[in-house]
Amino acid sequence: MSKFVAWIDERLPVSNFVKNHLSQYYAPKNFNFFYYFGALAIFIFILQIVTGIFLTINYKPDATEALASVEYIVRDGEFGWLIRKLHSTGTAFFFIDIYLNMFRAMLDGCYKNKRELLWLVGRLIFVLLMNYF
Repeated sequence: MSKFVAWIDERLPVSNFVKNHLSQYYAPKNFNFFYYFGALAIFIFILQIVTGIFLTINYKPDATEALASVEYIVRDGEFGWLIRKLHSTGTAFFFIDIYLNMFRAMLDGCYKNKRELLWLVGRLIFVLLMNYF
């Protein structure tokens, strides 16, 4: 059985992936609470996309029917009130999270040599978010 597992692992290195990315992943010494804000931003962004899709299903972008469609979503839709609240408050939490993530990046010196391109890409994403949200 061991030869068969070695043969499979040679062609599809799952154990190497598990070892390098899940079991023996290097964590920096200054790992703290602020490192969660990047993953939280991704979660909130996905939540915004999902709730936005659900809200788009019942919304009518017509001047005479827009308010009625929002009232339908909130009052008659299945958990429409919750989906609308998640979507509307998610934007505020998303930007609070982005600001905290920027604060962590400045504390860690991400704008310095060898990481300045990552910093510039992050600022570009931030400017795009400010224009479209």
